[in-house]
Amino acid sequence: MKKNSREKILDTARSLFPRYGYNGISIRAIASGARLTTGAVYFHFRNKKDIYKAICLEAIDMLISKFQQGIKKKQTPNQKLISTFDSYLDFFHNNREYYNILMESKADYKNDQEDTEDILKKFKELITISEKPIQMGIKEGEFKNIDPLLLSVFLAAVTEGVLQYKKMGLLDYLKITDAEFRSFMAQIVGEGIQKP
Repeated sequence: MKKNSREKILDTARSLFPRYGYNGISIRAIASGARLTTGAVYFHFRNKKDIYKAICLEAIDMLISKFQQGIKKKQTPNQKLISTFDSYLDFFHNNREYYNILMESKADYKNDQEDTEDILKKFKELITISEKPIQMGIKEGEFKNIDPLLLSVFLAAVTEGVLQYKKMGLLDYLKITDAEFRSFMAQIVGEGIQKP
């Protein structure tokens, strides 16, 4: 099946943004890489921010889907909660272009209120998925009465920090495997939230 122009633009931008950063490429470079005119790009997107935002939203949607699938496959609240870490790892290993663009958007990308709000709404949806196993664990008496939102944000922040260390090679340098860190995280979180 032949890709339409919008898909070609997004495919090209997904490969260029991680390599050169948001500020390192232009609409003209994206059009050239997609073998389209700049007019064709502007037909589908208002500007470069619009392309970037579309990719960020795709990335978050992928994470949401991975979270939902991972949680659905597990039985206990603890298993469901740790599956979100596994989903982040899977996203990091198998969707690197999306991961890099999403991380850049958090660190460097200056966007207007409308763009920020759309992305924040998607991240809120992702965090809400993580809250559900925590709420389930509290309800079933497995977890302490802990704030599900704060714990979800904390776990996401820790995971994203670990993935940044992975990206720069620090975990490999320290000889810490994904499985070792996963086990450690499960132990630390478990000791902090599980009822004695």
